[in-house]
Amino acid sequence: MSKTLKQSKAVLIIAFMYRDFEIYDLALNDVIENFGSIKIVSEEYLFSHSIYYKEEMGENLKKRFLVFENMIERDYIVEVKKITDEIEKKYLDEKGNRKINIDPAILTLENFILATNKNFTHRIYLRDGVFADLTLIYKKKKGYAELDWTYADYSSEETKSFLNNVRDLFYNRLIESSPFGANWK
Repeated sequence: MSKTLKQSKAVLIIAFMYRDFEIYDLALNDVIENFGSIKIVSEEYLFSHSIYYKEEMGENLKKRFLVFENMIERDYIVEVKKITDEIEKKYLDEKGNRKINIDPAILTLENFILATNKNFTHRIYLRDGVFADLTLIYKKKKGYAELDWTYADYSSEETKSFLNNVRDLFYNRLIESSPFGANWK
């Protein structure tokens, strides 16, 4: 029989996609109020990987990642998703369309997982309508690697490089909270 071990904490990362910088700035204040200080804000980039959001949010969407200073318990991602959904609702336009898309995720020693409200074959139901989407896996000495279903922007070398750098920055803190020790380099 295996023992139940307390799992290591995770780095909270939230992706923002938006057109209007003013809406980004307002939502940024909301997430800071809810989740604390931010350690890293990625460079903004043009989201040109899909037309999925075009009808709802328009064209020329920008995206960036926020990395929070305080690590979280892995299962807290459900609460984070529920809170970020409420923040999105605050900024709907008059037709009920989003002006900002907020995607919370956790980065661990072994993977990168997005939280979503949509089910699919590779997603695991957590609770309260929230699923875990295994987006990237970590391969020793190679870094984060995409899977068959990984979204194009998360498959990009720029995003994987950014996430590898975040993992390196938090590595010691992640190891300290891990029941498995330093076996993840």
